[in-house]
Amino acid sequence: MANTLAKKLAALKPGTLYVGTDLALDRNVAVVLNERAEQLDRFGFPNDRPGYDYLHRRLATIRERQQASTVLVGMEPTNYFWKLLAADLEQHQTEYRLVNAYTVKKHREGDQLDRSKDEPRDAFTIGDLLRTGKFTQTHLLHGQYAELRQYVALHDRLQGQIQRQKNLLHNTVGQLFPELSRIFKDFTGSTALAMLRHHAAAAVIRGMSEADFLAGVRADFQGQRLLVSPLRQAYALAAQSVGLQDGVQALQLAVRLAIEALETLQRQLAEVRTALIATFLALPEAPYLLSVPGLGVLTAAVILAEIGDPRNYTNGRQLIKLAGTQPVPNTSGRKTHSLTPMSHQGRSRLRTALFFAVMRLIQVDESFARQYQHLQHRPKNPLTPMQALGVLMNRLLRILWALMRQQTCYNPAGTPRA
Repeated sequence: MANTLAKKLAALKPGTLYVGTDLALDRNVAVVLNERAEQLDRFGFPNDRPGYDYLHRRLATIRERQQASTVLVGMEPTNYFWKLLAADLEQHQTEYRLVNAYTVKKHREGDQLDRSKDEPRDAFTIGDLLRTGKFTQTHLLHGQYAELRQYVALHDRLQGQIQRQKNLLHNTVGQLFPELSRIFKDFTGSTALAMLRHHAAAAVIRGMSEADFLAGVRADFQGQRLLVSPLRQAYALAAQSVGLQDGVQALQLAVRLAIEALETLQRQLAEVRTALIATFLALPEAPYLLSVPGLGVLTAAVILAEIGDPRNYTNGRQLIKLAGTQPVPNTSGRKTHSLTPMSHQGRSRLRTALFFAVMRLIQVDESFARQYQHLQHRPKNPLTPMQALGVLMNRLLRILWALMRQQTCYNPAGTPRA
């Protein structure tokens, strides 16, 4: 950490002006500091073209007045606001850096014991963190890498909405026919959906003949083969169900609307997935990532989307820090909380993709399976299964970076080292 901080400080040019910006929906606040943390200027500007133009004019004026060598703008990655400002700064060839919101909070509280908070204080804190090298060098993605990350974010969001819609469907059906889960473990199968559209209530089913019930479900069926046996079991089970008998019509409508919403989300997910995969396959790194056995196209696309352009990195260790899978010390006095804990301070979506990729690799790749067993059974410092998986996640990241950097395909016996 000290070495990294020294490199950041060494990269800062003498005479630099440090501009801390606190971003918000309507109005941003900028505070300009010099190398000695003296406040030279403070002003506000909105998130629009006149506001950004005013920012550049104001910075040019203060830079000329102070005869400063350069200007460095800092900001928190607040919502989408930072992307708008960062894109504009890049167009004006103005350097910028991001600072961690948690670091800003703790730094401000350490300086001001009364815990006061407002936009000028936060902007000053951000500028001071820039001045002392406590920033990250994250930058915007461009071209197809930006498209890929947006597709992955949209895909992830739709998956979350689908899961929430499934939970809503399950909870609503549970009020009408709680015993139905004994027969259908998944309510999204074609037979289950055909039944639930208009026959989710046990109170309604037991008032029908079995023939009418089956005919009604068959009329709503949209699959290839209706499973009659589970439906007969459901009909028999409905006779003794403890499902609600009041508010049934409203709950049945809620079930049908939940099904329609679920089907809409699933169609949207399929459309996004098609565009996501097409964007990924068009990138030059795709064939090298897909050469790793067990690494599916969707998982590989998520990994590349989270990494971005691999040319922005100089070694595989940077990817490990990006993912937050690097071991970090966690000791206090004589107590050691964990031997090899992860920092978990990086991209969570990248860690998840790496985890499932490694789980697959230890099943299909002999070298990964052998190392997984070795790490757990080595005589000195054996690891737990989860710790061993963390080591393999880091190994996979180094391999993937080496494959992309050297533009070569995976070879377990001679994969280039990162």
